[in-house]
Amino acid sequence: AMRKGVDLPLPPEIEKGVAVEPQNSLRARRAEWNKPADEALALPTEIWRETVARRQRCQELRAKISSGAIADINDFITCNLDIRKFAEDLLAQTADHLFVRHFFDALCRVTVLDPTCGSGAFLFAALGILEPLYEICLTRMQDDWPDKFKDELSALRTKYRGNLKYCIYKNIILRNLYGVDIMREATEIARLRLFLKMVAVVDVDEMADNLGLDPLPDIDFNIRCGNTLVGFANPQGVKDAILPPDELGLDTEAYKKVEDKAADISDLYERFKALQQTAEGSSEFYDAKRKLNAKLLALNGELDRAMAHRQYGIDADTLRGHREFEDWKHRTQPFHWYSEFYGIAVANGGFDVIIGNPPYLEMRQIDYEPKGFNSFDTGAVHALCMERSEKLINANGSFGMIVPLSLPSTQRMQIVQQILERNREAWYANYSWRPAKLFDTVNRALTVFVVRPAAKDPHTFSTCYQKWTSDDREGLFERVTYEEVPRKRPFCWIPKFGLPIESSILSKMLDKSFRNTLYYIRGNGSRIYYRTDGGLYWKVFTLEPPRFALNGEAGHSSRETELVVANDKTAIALVAAMSSNTFWWWYTVTSNVRHLNPFDIHNFPIPEGLVSDKSIVDKGREYLADLEKNSVMLTRMQKKTGETQTQSFRINLSKPIIDEIDELLAKHYGFTEEELDFIINYDIKYRMGDKLGGGEE
Repeated sequence: AMRKGVDLPLPPEIEKGVAVEPQNSLRARRAEWNKPADEALALPTEIWRETVARRQRCQELRAKISSGAIADINDFITCNLDIRKFAEDLLAQTADHLFVRHFFDALCRVTVLDPTCGSGAFLFAALGILEPLYEICLTRMQDDWPDKFKDELSALRTKYRGNLKYCIYKNIILRNLYGVDIMREATEIARLRLFLKMVAVVDVDEMADNLGLDPLPDIDFNIRCGNTLVGFANPQGVKDAILPPDELGLDTEAYKKVEDKAADISDLYERFKALQQTAEGSSEFYDAKRKLNAKLLALNGELDRAMAHRQYGIDADTLRGHREFEDWKHRTQPFHWYSEFYGIAVANGGFDVIIGNPPYLEMRQIDYEPKGFNSFDTGAVHALCMERSEKLINANGSFGMIVPLSLPSTQRMQIVQQILERNREAWYANYSWRPAKLFDTVNRALTVFVVRPAAKDPHTFSTCYQKWTSDDREGLFERVTYEEVPRKRPFCWIPKFGLPIESSILSKMLDKSFRNTLYYIRGNGSRIYYRTDGGLYWKVFTLEPPRFALNGEAGHSSRETELVVANDKTAIALVAAMSSNTFWWWYTVTSNVRHLNPFDIHNFPIPEGLVSDKSIVDKGREYLADLEKNSVMLTRMQKKTGETQTQSFRINLSKPIIDEIDELLAKHYGFTEEELDFIINYDIKYRMGDKLGGGEE
């Protein structure tokens, strides 16, 4: 997608705007840039402005590759290059059999966890990523170096009778994939989906016993049922909870004995996995599973009692009587990573890869209270899932999830940002919910984050707030561009931008000599009215409350709120500033881009002298008059309340005046002509509609 039309020449009327200098004629030279681009050079729905930006990005990437600037895997992520394709090409082309051997050994050991796996969609996707890597390794072993890989190929030729796909699927499912979910039905579905994937590639032999089918692998210990947020994740939590024998009935030197039991269970599990490759279905196999289940049940019982007593205050007498204790267990469904995955979570330092899509729930929506989380005050279950996952990843591990856009955009998530970025490189890709959304069933904006160990000083990268339509969804992820954002942020949000020019604009707007809007909000003077919700591409600010009627009687809409400033002149200047393209960029970069909260307004930086600038006040008056002139009354029938009439503002009809406001603001912020051109045309394809003109808010 990034390469579409890149090597074809631009039309002269578009090419003349590529060079930034001379700046005083830049906007005039780019007069044609907001028109739909030619199909031969453009992706679906692109305007020339987007096509030019994509071409420049592609050329920059080519230059980086040619110069050797792509030095490690983190650079691949930052440049949004295809890491899997790179690995596949290297494996397919290398003449070094030792490289293939070591890669394959590492591949067989990598552990991938989805801590809230549901029915296994993410694990299924992980299988799809690992499969071609396994296949290339085994194919190279078999075709190019069969004498050097006799042991690796023996099982393929005998146990799997040359069925490469079945061999690969079984090894991935047994060795690489792990999942936990609180719903037992979901874990059963996850196992079934993985089984069906294997069954689909089985070679049926009608003359053989059992049609030649091998027993399906037992992955009861890979896909587990339990509560990711309640249970011991590491040895320290267990140490803190172990109590003297007279209180809980645990042995003396309790922690050492618990540790020995967990290590024994881990050894049994490894033995159980090995038997699935050599003695599946034998009495030895079933005996190993029985012992493993019994020891795990016993140890988990000890850990349950320790946690209930120490963290939840259920006393020893209650534990012996069972009633409150059993109710607590039923409600919380504790899951102890320490015992369930001791060999991975403890002995190996954690999982190698964690992926997922945690539940987007608030704490008030669950009937238990997780303990020991720094992110507890966020009130968000997905925040706790991220913190838990951070505890479960090993020092060299990679961790990524799809979560609500609140992660980079809200005050309450600042603690989670700090947890994720601690000693790690971080990337945040941000996706809108209109006009299209990532998931049909999820009606909200989302962030896909990835964190990995940093080879040097860690950095943080972000994307713009990406919008798309169903017509241009193809290639959406290929078009992602990351831009570095401040690592040490004096604010609670992670900027949502993807171009270097935006970093320059932000730095100018964060000038310490500027005041924020809150400075002007005081006294009992003039009022500014605005809506807290609605307005996908515009925000409405007026000096009079928008007209509203319910069943023919004039009133006030519950959607409207207000702020008070010193006088009319200040109010008009602030309305002009907050109605500008500059404010829209600031709002998009810093907020959740759905609700207009007081925080979003109060922190908008206002240069000294802006509110007393007569030209801005005059232009603000002109804008307000034009806004009123272009407004219409919309009538709607509400089931609960009846007929409503609401004043609706067609702000895009006032875009020429808004652009003039931005020209005046640019002098106060110190924007260059190129920065002003970017600001005025920011998000223009969606704000102005298909024809870049007309239409309603």
